[in-house]
Amino acid sequence: MSARDSAAMMGMLRGVVEQGTGRAAYIPGVFTAGKTGTSNDFRDAWFVGYARGNIIAVWVGNDDNAPMRGVAGGTLPARIFHAIAMAPGF
Repeated sequence: MSARDSAAMMGMLRGVVEQGTGRAAYIPGVFTAGKTGTSNDFRDAWFVGYARGNIIAVWVGNDDNAPMRGVAGGTLPARIFHAIAMAPGF
């Protein structure tokens, strides 16, 4: 990937946490970037992101494939990502 394309991609992923669906993952003062995702009928939700030199992927869903109420990639998965990235010693 060219440096230009890489910078464009990082800008888009940074925008997700600064002003998009992944705002719950934003960490002030830390370069944070990521992507949210939600499957049809809210059966799966995920957030994959970057912070403090680490890539963290969080997936949530029900083992029986039942839909979740109000859970999208920018909600619970992004908050879990944030908690992990903010953990002492991470």
